[in-house]
Parts: sequence; structure tokens; C-alpha cells
Amino acid sequence: MRYNLLILFIFLCSCANGYQSPEATYKNNNDLFLPKLNAFPHCRSYGCNKIDTTSLTAAEQAQIKSLFKSNNDTKSERKNIANAIGAFEKIIGKKTGTSADIAGTYVRLGHMQQDCVDESTNTTTYLILLEQMGLLRFHSVNQLTSRPPILSGRLGPHRTAVIIENDTQTKYAVDSWFHDNGQVAEIVELDTWRWGWHPDNSID
Repeated sequence: MRYNLLILFIFLCSCANGYQSPEATYKNNNDLFLPKLNAFPHCRSYGCNKIDTTSLTAAEQAQIKSLFKSNNDTKSERKNIANAIGAFEKIIGKKTGTSADIAGTYVRLGHMQQDCVDESTNTTTYLILLEQMGLLRFHSVNQLTSRPPILSGRLGPHRTAVIIENDTQTKYAVDSWFHDNGQVAEIVELDTWRWGWHPDNSID
């Protein structure tokens, strides 16, 4: 019982950081720096406890860009973004050891595991890099967003990266936490996500 309460306390502390702009994610953490293609931070070990500096080679950038060959409208761009987040995780996972990361937070423990703070921060980094590569035509990177347990209907609060559709100003959660490293990210309207949305058969 005490162990379960400790795990709950850690989760509440790590995932309840509230609203932040993409830039504030880095400025409010002295160990993070603004991402560029040749050097960007990568979080792991719960709440960005461990931060690696990594980068993309020209070949890796080309691999990401190839996912956006068909990018004709908002729907196709969101699909491309979801695939790109998975591709980023595969590429970076091999460099940092987080290819071992599995869905959720506490099913497996260790420095290569990532909680929602790690995942949402890394996803925001990848989204900013997509912007820097000129691949986002219909969306922009928005502030990170959290939801409390009373809305999640699960163990604790949860945080996600966010994009906003430029024309309609509709916000979408871009959430990679639900799946193992390298899987396609979930993208769902933020209002739906905020009220406790989870993909089928997901875990906490």
C-alpha cells in the first residue's frame, strides 16, 4: 500500500506542470536549451531527470522529410505528423537508449523509461524541428497542456504536446505516451483529449 501511494505521489508531481508555451518548456528548465537540428535536448527518466543532447544527420532529416511528400491538407498533415513522431522516436531511441521505452510510465522502471513530461517535451521538440525543416504548412506548435485526474478518470494527471490548425485555430493533442517507443503518435482534438480521452486498450 505504501509503495502504491509513493508511486501515485511521484506521478502527480511529475505530470502536473500545467500550461507552458513551447519556448517556456526550455526556458523554465535550466538543463534544456532551444532545439536546433544540429543539437537538441532529449528527456528521459521521469520529468526530464536525464537529458541527452542529440542531433539529426542529413540522412535522418531526409527520412523525416520523405514522410511529408503527400501533404495536401490539414488531415494528411496530421497523419504525417503522427508518423513523423514515431520516426523521430526510432531514430533518437537508438542514440539515447530510449528504444526500450514502453507505453505508460510505471509498467517498467529505469532511466530509459519516459513519463508524460518526457514524452510531451520530446514531442514538442520534434514538432519544433518539423517547423524548422519547413514541413508544417497547415499547423503550428502550441503550448503544452495538462489534464487533472478528475478529468482523466485514471491514476493521475497527464500532459501532452499540442498543435493548432492555422485556419480554424482548432487545437490537437499530439500524444506519444500511450504507446511503445517508435509507434505512431495519437492526434486527437484537444477538447476531446482534455476530457479523459484514451486510445482503446491503453494503459496508465
